[in-house]
Amino acid sequence: MEQNNRKRPGTGVPRERPQTPASRPKNPRPKTGNGASREAARRSRSTAEPRSSAERRPRPQIESRPGREAPAAKREEQATRPARYDCARPSAQARKKTDASNFREKTSAARARKKKPHRVYNTNFGFKFVTMLAVVAVIVLSMIIFFKVKHITVQLPQQGDSQAKTYYTAEEVVNASGVNIDDNLLSLSKAAVAARIHAALPYINEIQIKKQLPGTVVISFTEFDVTYGIQDETGAWWLMSREGRILEPSTEQDARSHLIVTGMPIEAPQVGDYLKPAATEGADMSEIAAKKRTVLEIIPALEDMPFIKQIVSVDVSTSYDLTLWYQTRYQIRLGTTENLTYKLQFLQATLENKEIQSRSGTIDLTFNEDEKVHFLEFR
Repeated sequence: MEQNNRKRPGTGVPRERPQTPASRPKNPRPKTGNGASREAARRSRSTAEPRSSAERRPRPQIESRPGREAPAAKREEQATRPARYDCARPSAQARKKTDASNFREKTSAARARKKKPHRVYNTNFGFKFVTMLAVVAVIVLSMIIFFKVKHITVQLPQQGDSQAKTYYTAEEVVNASGVNIDDNLLSLSKAAVAARIHAALPYINEIQIKKQLPGTVVISFTEFDVTYGIQDETGAWWLMSREGRILEPSTEQDARSHLIVTGMPIEAPQVGDYLKPAATEGADMSEIAAKKRTVLEIIPALEDMPFIKQIVSVDVSTSYDLTLWYQTRYQIRLGTTENLTYKLQFLQATLENKEIQSRSGTIDLTFNEDEKVHFLEFR
């Protein structure tokens, strides 16, 4: 009883709650048997005059707990407040049905929100895509069928207005290219053609290949202007390019008509191989590698100088004491390849000096002691 006699919120006045269903107030609405009777009861309730405060059922007064009485103003307000009509609570089964219907409504509404709209496929896009593929296929097939090689043109190296001396003929270049009449022009690989020509014709330096529609292939190339003679470990002579590629075997007399590289014999090569210094017994492998780097560095640097035609030999017996011979008049000491371009520019200025031109001797460009060129005349 003490648990049920709780105060009304905001008033401080306790109220008594019924303990059993029998003590609950009955529903004032009349119970009728048919719809007409229920409608008459509803109309009578709507037209009935409101009851006065005297006719209303007095609100039961419950004694408050000691020490917790409500103020006098709140007690008066409670006494004058109209009585509340209590209605009978719905049964447990009715509440379950109401809760189940509310749950179904909420679930259906959530599913309706989550439901995705139907995807509408654009049939026009599919038709356009298939048509585009068909057009591309027709274009590719027409290129494969109609664009074939009909002509192969070889442009030989030119020097000024006259044709320069070449090592190979146009027929040799065409045979080395591997290009045949009626080959597909569009699928022709320029890199593969250039590689085949380089492998078969070692004197060719640069190659340029062009495709001219509807069916022409143009091949132009340049050859090495300067070649170098070098000796292998067996004493045989070979001609070599600036990149160190072996071009062909040669005689000593023919090799000495080119710039000679001495002091570094190579292993016996095949045409098209690149130079590989021969390793003698007890030789220092780091010194052999340094000699190779020196040769591959000095040769391109000399080709940029105007006096390259007068240089007859390059001696690389030691990588730190590089020596050149200018005809038979000057022995040129360069030391290492450090500041090589700077040293060669000094050499060119020295060769243009009129006082030096009338004499022969050793030109020292090692710059060991100072930044001066030393000339020691032959005796």
